[in-house]
Amino acid sequence: MLVLVAALVAAGAMFRQEMEIHRLHMAVAELTSISSEGSSVLSTATNHDPADVGELRREAAEVQRLRAEVAQLLREKVETSALQASIDKLAVQVSAISGNFNRTSGPIEAAQWVAALPAGQEQNEAALAVIGRWVGSDAAAAATWATQFPEGPLREEAMSLIARQWGLRDWNATAGWLETLPMGPSRDAAIGAFVTSADGYDIRLALEWANRMEEPESRAQRVQRTAQRWLSEDNSAARAWIEKAQLPPEMAERLLSEK
Repeated sequence: MLVLVAALVAAGAMFRQEMEIHRLHMAVAELTSISSEGSSVLSTATNHDPADVGELRREAAEVQRLRAEVAQLLREKVETSALQASIDKLAVQVSAISGNFNRTSGPIEAAQWVAALPAGQEQNEAALAVIGRWVGSDAAAAATWATQFPEGPLREEAMSLIARQWGLRDWNATAGWLETLPMGPSRDAAIGAFVTSADGYDIRLALEWANRMEEPESRAQRVQRTAQRWLSEDNSAARAWIEKAQLPPEMAERLLSEK
């Protein structure tokens, strides 16, 4: 569905560009004709009206501006064509992924197909697409595969995706998986996504995990936002947790001072 929507948007953009280019071409032709006629008159007339000269200069400037717009639209048309080509290629990849999921080996075959792709953005997008499908049928297996990725943006996105979706269905299993992850940016990314999921049904659990993030600034932001929401919902329970938790003194003091 996303591929279809993207394709329709690209097609609409290309149609609008074609219409705009045609309109600007017509305007350039008309103004160029007027400018040429005016120049002919100026070359033969012995007395020039300054107002006419100024008008012709403005028209000439308008011609140049319109030509620049046409050139820009032509460049955008090329870019849109490239976008359409990328969409078509992505559609083929998505079809391949779906086909692999429908076979007996399912996600395992899809994962092998992704591993065989050239390294780069397309492989990363395909990997996330596989995980998005896999985590719905076997989150533990998807998590095992994702933990094999090297530390970096792809691993962080994969961990976030798994923790968010798995956390909504089975927070206990997700928390157990988080316990096995080594310290690092991808673990923090997974915890942050899990906190977002857990916040809606067990805010104490969400806050406890937020306080286990490694990166100080990210941890402080998550803890503060979650604690503030808990204070507004159940002030006494939240205050009791804050008083016992190992929070930075200034953060605990600030939270406890909130009404």
